[in-house]
Amino acid sequence: MPVDTFELSTREPDVAQAVLTALYRLERPLGFSGVDRSFSCQIRFAAAGDLGADRLRFSAALRCAVPPLDVFMVASPVAGASRYLVGREQVAMRPGVLFRCPTGVPFANDWDDVDMSTVRLPLAVVERVAEEQLGVPAAGLRFDGTSPVSEPMRRTWLGLMRFVHQQVTDPTSGVTHPLVAAQLAELMAATALAAFPNTTMTSDHLRSPGGVAPAVLRRAVAFVDGHASLPITVTDIARAAGVGPRALQLAFARHLGLSPTAYLRRVRLECAHRELQAADPTTGDTVAAIARRWGFARPDRFTVAYRATYGVLPSHTLRT
Repeated sequence: MPVDTFELSTREPDVAQAVLTALYRLERPLGFSGVDRSFSCQIRFAAAGDLGADRLRFSAALRCAVPPLDVFMVASPVAGASRYLVGREQVAMRPGVLFRCPTGVPFANDWDDVDMSTVRLPLAVVERVAEEQLGVPAAGLRFDGTSPVSEPMRRTWLGLMRFVHQQVTDPTSGVTHPLVAAQLAELMAATALAAFPNTTMTSDHLRSPGGVAPAVLRRAVAFVDGHASLPITVTDIARAAGVGPRALQLAFARHLGLSPTAYLRRVRLECAHRELQAADPTTGDTVAAIARRWGFARPDRFTVAYRATYGVLPSHTLRT
């Protein structure tokens, strides 16, 4: 899966407005005001699957009116000053400060010689993860406020944001593999639900789905075993089993003592093991490449999991 990239440098405000409106698929164009003659703009846009990581540099002071967004996006300045305005709320931005861009409502930002870093994810992915992991239906998910819930969560998100930028802008990184990109997108969505105030933190949505028949588990296991090479989600598995995500979680917990995601990782580890056994290092096969193909972005973590399961290093299996 290729990483999609786009770069632009322009001194024309109209060009910058049109390009940003198109890149972010906005229903209405961005509005620039207060632009002086020193205006220049550099845009670096990168996406891998559902993940997006962008850098926006504006050399002059201007106000940007942003129409309602339908993506989950967080911005943080790398350098320079800026201010976001949402209704009566104003957020002064400096390096290290995070701003969750609101969805469904317009907002504005004042930029003054700023270098801005952003990450983005389809809101549908965040909604799906909220339902799969927390039992909250999409209609019940709402984010409140624009800042992280705590200083530790600010640091966690900022670290993840930097990692996503590094992965999405590196054409040799693991996100070129669909399984890795999908898992990183789910990690980003789960972290968003923990880092930014939302209704999952204040409402009890975790209702028991009642008893789950063994046939549900059999259908789910068969689906995972047959589709482990694809970027499937808990929702996909639940749909194949004919139940909701919460009922699926309960079925796996009761009958196997683990989550559907943990079972999927186990199956992918087994697939990687079989591929290592059949691989030939003299033809260029490597542990890292095989691990990435099966969704393991970090070779060190793959090695730990592999050794814990099979008692040897994956490099040993590849050599023998």
